[in-house]
Amino acid sequence: MALRDQFVGDIDSIWMRLYEFATEREFRIGDGHGGFIVFVAPVVWDKDAVRKQPLVTVHGVFMGDVRCYIAHKYLPRAPLAGEVIYSPATTPWEVIDCTDAESLYEMSLAAYRSQPHKYGAN
Repeated sequence: MALRDQFVGDIDSIWMRLYEFATEREFRIGDGHGGFIVFVAPVVWDKDAVRKQPLVTVHGVFMGDVRCYIAHKYLPRAPLAGEVIYSPATTPWEVIDCTDAESLYEMSLAAYRSQPHKYGAN
């Protein structure tokens, strides 16, 4: 077993443990058929992580308002840049970028870049 494979178990048992690093948040996402799925998931919701990225600290480039780490099992697929995810279920967040990291999606989300005409009424 490679060292990298040994870390996958630590993600659930330590990183995504409630009250350790993770918190429970409500999400609402499109179901692909014009409706929505509402669920609660443990996530790491880190507002400081986007400010610590090298591109931001060196060049001052906008990389979102928050970095969200969520397990693959909660989302049907990797979110795409420009998509809107709600958290809580009535607050829109636009996906700036999404990285697949082991068993987690790392998403940079922006609150004020969301475009209401793209996602319709709540």
